[in-house]
Amino acid sequence: MRKDAERNRAAILATAARLIADHGPDGFSMEDVAAAAGVGKGTVFRRFGDRDGLVRAVVDETSQTWRAESAALLEASDVPAQERVITFVATLFDHVLAALPLVTALERVSSRSIACDSGSDLTHQRLVALIAQVRPGADAEYLAHALLAQLRADVLRHLVHECGLGVPRVRAGVLSLARDVLTAGWAATPPV
Repeated sequence: MRKDAERNRAAILATAARLIADHGPDGFSMEDVAAAAGVGKGTVFRRFGDRDGLVRAVVDETSQTWRAESAALLEASDVPAQERVITFVATLFDHVLAALPLVTALERVSSRSIACDSGSDLTHQRLVALIAQVRPGADAEYLAHALLAQLRADVLRHLVHECGLGVPRVRAGVLSLARDVLTAGWAATPPV
């Protein structure tokens, strides 16, 4: 029975990811997923609760590699801190762009989401820690928020697809902004 449940879960997640990629973040229903995955509608609802829960689970599943890479960056003491920040931002940019329909769907169900983090806390905390290593005393919390705002799916989609700036140009701009954040004379964290 356990293997059937695992197989059903994998089929549901793969099907939902495909439907979101093919039809956009609003172009699928729980019933569509169930039918395409070959499971009952009740199975999908019991497993994921609702559409938002299913979207969160799909993004969780598809972003495991990036989350592991970002965790490893925190521990990579042999790599200069500034390079780790740039790598973090670059890999997050690449992840969001590669999973744009999925991340867009997540952003629609969770206003606090960032890339693969529906609550944004983990991604933000990791970037804060990395920035603080490069710029002790700077307002790393704000700077991380400012950088992550540039990596939202809606922003990247707008710049690449609606403004026609192209991926290489937008990526170079985001990385340039990250470098500027690390080298500019940002003020220290103001007292609360």
